[in-house]
Parts: sequence; C-alpha cells; structure tokens
Amino acid sequence: MTRAASSEKDDGGGAATPAAVPMTSAFAPDLEAVRRFITSMLARGAIAELIASILSLLARMRELNTELMAKVASHSRKRPPSETMHRLQLELPLLLGPAANDDAASVPPPAPKDEKKKRGPKNRHRHGRPILPAHLPRVEEIHAVPSALRTCPTCEVEAQPIGYKIASKLDVVPAHYVVRCVKHETVACQECHDYVVTAPKGDEVLDRGILGNELLVQALVDHYDDAVPWERMERNARAEDVPLSANTLASSVGRVIDLFEPVVEHIKEACLSSAFTALDATRMPVLDSEHPLGIRSGSLWLIEGDHRYSYFVYARTGHAKHIDDLLAGRTLASVMCDGSPTNNCVERAGGARGGCNAHGRRGLVFALRGGDARATRGLDLFGAIFHVDAESKRLGESLDARFARRQSDSAPLVEELRLWVAERREDVEPKSALGKALGYIHRQWTRLTAFLRDPRMEMTNNEVESGLRRWVLDRKTWLFVGHDLSARRAADALTLLRTCRKMGIEPRRYLRETLAKILAGEKDLVALLPETHAKRLAAAKLAAPSVVATAA
Repeated sequence: MTRAASSEKDDGGGAATPAAVPMTSAFAPDLEAVRRFITSMLARGAIAELIASILSLLARMRELNTELMAKVASHSRKRPPSETMHRLQLELPLLLGPAANDDAASVPPPAPKDEKKKRGPKNRHRHGRPILPAHLPRVEEIHAVPSALRTCPTCEVEAQPIGYKIASKLDVVPAHYVVRCVKHETVACQECHDYVVTAPKGDEVLDRGILGNELLVQALVDHYDDAVPWERMERNARAEDVPLSANTLASSVGRVIDLFEPVVEHIKEACLSSAFTALDATRMPVLDSEHPLGIRSGSLWLIEGDHRYSYFVYARTGHAKHIDDLLAGRTLASVMCDGSPTNNCVERAGGARGGCNAHGRRGLVFALRGGDARATRGLDLFGAIFHVDAESKRLGESLDARFARRQSDSAPLVEELRLWVAERREDVEPKSALGKALGYIHRQWTRLTAFLRDPRMEMTNNEVESGLRRWVLDRKTWLFVGHDLSARRAADALTLLRTCRKMGIEPRRYLRETLAKILAGEKDLVALLPETHAKRLAAAKLAAPSVVATAA
C-alpha cells in the first residue's frame, strides 16, 4: 500500500479523514527530514495530511515532555525517608484513604468517655529526664557551702552539714594515651653466676610491635564499625604529640583480624548450614593499578544464618561465579534474597528461594511518587499484609503460631493482591512505572508468596539490607579499600562485629578478651567463639543477683 493510498481511511460515514504520517522521530527530531516532508506535502497539495502529521508529532512530543517533567520533578523533589502510606498521601493530597501500614491503623479506637479509666500513668512513654544506669561508676564532685555563709545570722553559730542535694549528670572521661612498660624479670644464681633466666615472653600481635592490644582493638572497632579513617586516627594522635603512623596502625589491625580467622570460618560454616539463610550484596571499590579507571568494583556479600550469624565475604567481581564456588558441595534450606539473576545460585545450591516483598512494594511507591494514584490500592494491601507479621512479632509468637496467623490473616490479603495485580496489568501501560512494578510482582509471585508455604521464610530481606547499610554509609567515608587483602580483612572484621551485635555482645569487650586468650595460647576453638562469650556473660548476669543477696 502506498503512502497516498494509506493517507485516508473511511470513518464509516463516507467521509475520508486524513491520517497522520510520521515525518520524524519524536525522541530525536531530524529538522532536515521535517523540512523535506513539509516541502513534499506542499508540492502535492496534501495540506490536511500535513496538518494532521504536524499535530500528531506535537502531541507525541508533548506526551514525552510531560513524562520527562514528571520524572525530573519526582527525582528532584525532597521527600521524607519514610515510605508509609501516610507520608505518601501527603505527596498526593487527593488520596485520603486510610493507611493500612501505619501505626495509627493498628491502634484500637478510643474508649467511650463514660468508660472508667484504668489506674496508671497518663503517659506510659517517658520522655523526660532518663534514669542513669546503676552499673556506671559514680564520681563525686562536692561543692561545700562558702565559709561566709556557714554562720547563722540569727544565732551566730556555725551551721552543721545535714546532707546534700544531688544532681546526677552523665559525663565522659577523655581517652588518653599511655606507654605500657612491659618488664620481664631476669634472675641469676648468686653462687655460680652461670644460671641466668628471664621470664617467658608471651605471644604478640606483631613480633616486637610498638602498638598495644587495647589500642588495636579500639582502632579496629572505630575503623570498621564507625568508619574512622586511619589517617584521622593518626592526625588525632599527633595533636596530642603521639607519634602514631596510619600505615603501622592499619597493618597491625590487619594482623589482629588474621588471628580471628578460625572464628570467622566457624561463623561461615554456621551461616551456610543454617535452616534459614538470607543474602544480598553491594559494591566494594578496590584500588587496582591495572584497571583503566584505577578502581575496580568488587562485591561485598552478606549471608545471614538463623538470625544469629552474619558472614561477610568479598568477591573480586559482581559475577555469581564467586558465590557458586562458595556454595559448591553444599545444600541450602530456606533462603531469602531479592529477584536479581545473580541470586539464581541459590536455586543451583538446592535452596528454597523466597522473594523480598519490600522490593515488590517499592516499585508501587515509586509509581505513586511519580503521580500514578492507581498504585494506592496495592500499597494498602501490602501494608495490611505487613501488619499481620508485625502483630505476630509484637506478641512474640513462635514460628508455628506466626505461620498459623499467616494462613488465617495473610492468605486472603495475598489472594486479593494477586487479583488486583492481574486486573491492573490489563489496563496499565507496561513501560510505565506502575507497569514495571506490576510486572516485577507478577514475575516474582511464586517467590514473593513463599512465606505462606514455609514457616521459616521471612517476608522481606530487610535484615540483610540493614546489615549492609553500615558498610554503605562507611563507604562514603572510605571511598575505596587499598587492595584485595584489605578487602578480605574488612569483610572478616564486619563478620565479627555484626555477629557480636546480633548476639547482644559488646564488640570491644569480646575482641579484647578473645584476643587475650589467643595470645595466651588458647587452642580450644569453642572457648573463642562469640556464642560461648554470650553464654558466659548471660550466666554471670544471672548469678549476680544471687551473689548480692548472699552478701546482704
């Protein structure tokens, strides 16, 4: 069919309506092609067709411009970090429906005014002056009454102390450097003068190292937990006239991390053999002189095991081959991860893979913030589903009780969400933000609903993403790590620190006491494990009240 023949079509009433003929692409208009098209149309006298084509091009360019402006406004607009429906509705004033996932939705309605109020404080949440912990040492600072005020103006006798008005203030004693002089005694026989012996020298982090163990432990936690650079530690020390070298400090801390390698290996095995595993990865920039940009993007993986162990592993690239090698010969159980194709290694290892509903919901949030109010119903359903698990967590239910609650409360909501997704996919543009969100939910549906079939499966991968968040924030300070060995040590240090936090252990205390055991020659791995440390602290805490009662 020729252009002239296809330029008109019958509208059913006998009249011909000019059809728009594309003269150029609306995405990248070619002005020379537009000029040639207009000249050609004018020469043929096809004025109506020319006008229709121009209007069609302008309409399409207007649509693209509107979509572009909406995206620019959406990305440049300041938003609160919260993604609750209440916050999102503030961005769309016309959406006034109830927020299913807000705390206000779960609060019971207020009691009638005539109902008798229960006894108790009006405000159960204390927001005033806190009670300072009893285990903190008390340092007295006594202010005596001046001598000029100690004489009674009426009786003219000296007043005697009757007590103190005490005001407790939380303070801190500034850290200071000390030089620890380690003396090894030498003795000799005073009779023959031939027998001379020196006290045995214990193991050290570095042979003849100049830095003490406590300094290394503090530097390890400050650097890997609080993102304090080595150079800043050196600068702070030199401000106090202390000759501390950043390179010496970094290498010594690296040696400390190497001494904990058996503990890291134990955590690794515990994570990979857990009944429930969750994993995710983020970028780890590494200096590389052979790379064209000088910095190579490695990967930092976090594998959580049974909500108790955290194992960080460094990979030189972002390919799945590294994790495939790690999982070779292993069989995983229940695994939570996102829908990235890199995570297909989980299924190759025999794991029952679940999907992150937070990722599914996030696409709807992006669509709503882009101005598409059709995403509201999906967000309400996701909020109601999340609320079921939140209520179970609030009540402290077991896995079996939570699974029963999911079957009775979550399953109907999930089915309603499935019907809503299927209905919306029929009338939503596939390339729009909402269309992409619906497509993701549809493709990942089996994985997203795994929590209805597996009692151990979580609804989201937020636990792992929260674990990676600390590294992502620290990365903004570090910018990069020096080499692959430094990257591996960083992963091991993060493994120790996060596992301590998940077990409720103060990392500095664990590292300090365990390092002392390692240097003392402790060969029993069980005695060095964080769970052993946690059990010992728990036993000591339980025994403390009985000791106090006996002393009383």
